[in-house]
Amino acid sequence: MPNRLIQSHLDTIDTHLVQVSRCLLDPDSGDLVHASANLQAAVLELSRLPQISALDTQLPSPLKLRMLQTMASFDACREALMRRSFLAEISLGNLIPATRNHTYAPAAGRFRRQPYGSAGRQSGEFQVISA
Repeated sequence: MPNRLIQSHLDTIDTHLVQVSRCLLDPDSGDLVHASANLQAAVLELSRLPQISALDTQLPSPLKLRMLQTMASFDACREALMRRSFLAEISLGNLIPATRNHTYAPAAGRFRRQPYGSAGRQSGEFQVISA
């Protein structure tokens, strides 16, 4: 009985994962926020099952395989979400250049002493590097 309950929860989670993936790949397919909230609720329901904490090592092999596949789907979803976030950040940087954050090369004169690799007057300190 506990295995059937876990299986049904995993089915629900897989359905929500497919919906989130569809929203990530095609923005016109639905609301990503709503799909993510549904997925979060399904995962919380699964984590609240009392059988989950007790069945850590007692899960049958097919159920362990199913959980590993679901975790791999989460990883793929997370990567797609990170890609989409990066594209949105780059797009915003192109639309509004004043908000760009230059991590490695701050503007000249921003600091009293410029960090290595920054734009500004070169001092010639590192003309020769020897081992």
